[in-house]
Amino acid sequence: MKPLYILFGLLILCSCQTIGPNNSVVFFGGDIINPTNDYVILYDTENTIDTLYLNTENRFSHYFSDFKPGIHSFVHGGKHQSILLESNDSIMMHLNTLDFDESIVYNGIGAKKNNYLINLLLKLEQEDSQTNSLYSQPPTTYHQNIETLISKNIEDLETFLKNNPNSERFKKIAISSIKYHYYTRKELFPYRHFGKNYLNSFKKLPANFYDFRTDIVYNDTDLKDFYLYYNFLFPHINNLALEQLIKTKAHFNVEDHKLNYTMQKLQLIDSLVTNTLIKNNLLKYTTRNFISNSNSIDESYILYQTFLEKSTNSKDKIYIKNLFKNAQGLQSGYPLPAIEVINNQNNTLNINTIIDKTTVIYFWDNANRYHFENSHFKVKSLQNAFPKIDFIAINVNSMHTNVWKNMLYGNQFKINTEYRFADPSYAKKRLAINYIKKVLIVDKQGFILNATADLFDPNFETLLKKYN
Repeated sequence: MKPLYILFGLLILCSCQTIGPNNSVVFFGGDIINPTNDYVILYDTENTIDTLYLNTENRFSHYFSDFKPGIHSFVHGGKHQSILLESNDSIMMHLNTLDFDESIVYNGIGAKKNNYLINLLLKLEQEDSQTNSLYSQPPTTYHQNIETLISKNIEDLETFLKNNPNSERFKKIAISSIKYHYYTRKELFPYRHFGKNYLNSFKKLPANFYDFRTDIVYNDTDLKDFYLYYNFLFPHINNLALEQLIKTKAHFNVEDHKLNYTMQKLQLIDSLVTNTLIKNNLLKYTTRNFISNSNSIDESYILYQTFLEKSTNSKDKIYIKNLFKNAQGLQSGYPLPAIEVINNQNNTLNINTIIDKTTVIYFWDNANRYHFENSHFKVKSLQNAFPKIDFIAINVNSMHTNVWKNMLYGNQFKINTEYRFADPSYAKKRLAINYIKKVLIVDKQGFILNATADLFDPNFETLLKKYN
């Protein structure tokens, strides 16, 4: 299999090198083992480029006619990854969905830098297990350990660059990947270390703990479509908002002041970020998070109006408007929307027809295997504790029937309470499913009891006792 793949890649590379003036054509293609659907969606730094359909050999290809160098993204079966494409690149990707990130290998012109970046990502993810254990360390020790990890990874990058000279863009993205990864860990430290007392923890941190904040660029156009950048910006802005509110409001706590807290975040985003794409993304997802988890339509409406004032993206405004509208229809006492689901016999059913007693509806995404497994294990224990409550699992992806069943059978999960959405895109919007841990609880007549529960909330069992 592999020699044939390499031969196919070489043929593509040779043809690409002879096409177009100034040898500037950029090519991206690949083959997918165990595909979960028949297409790959490719994005540039601002818009969807194309939906690339797999051929009979599960291969796809794309020649850029209007190329913008920088970070691009591809999505398959709900899983996504980034790739750096620059002028004259001609890259073939090999991917196995059973081990998505770990299986990615690039060949061709521009492959080395992308193999470095994907290997760096995997390395940082592996280090996370160690970093998570470091959260229990004293703040000063934690700070020193993070600084050591940053230095070590940058030294490794410099060694790579000595042997593989590369563009300034690549160097910047690689350094940013390292720094923002660890800066995120710094921003998360107060909450992870101090737990419920984290609101009073900022005074207990070393004076130089947040020195890196002076180097933050809030309008970095090279990173405007890079998820590691956003992974940092969200907890960073969260902390800035908390720090400001703690100074100005006596006895401030997040639970009682969620709206004030989120309004403060929107204000910070509006004042710190001038790049419209970055600003609009931060505004959109911060607002989405609040509306998706709020039990107050009045507060959601206030935030929705504030979002409309600050966002300049018409598509985002329509998206948040529809989210708010759908959230209105998911209030306690409202009937569960008539969403169509597919059972293990491949029959399409109205979700309300499978409910005959108090039911917990939870969701899973094949892009998140960790949640897929843990949610099912969690529910198994809950079923023993609450035998009078039904638990229904729904997959939120467009998956081939066999792939869906194989994931369940492979983990020895019972399939009689498993379903898929007939129209995942519509169902996720209608049920306001923006976070995979979201849970819907309905009574035996299909009326909503709770639409903002979290399966892994420490108080979830207490909530179930209320409805048992």
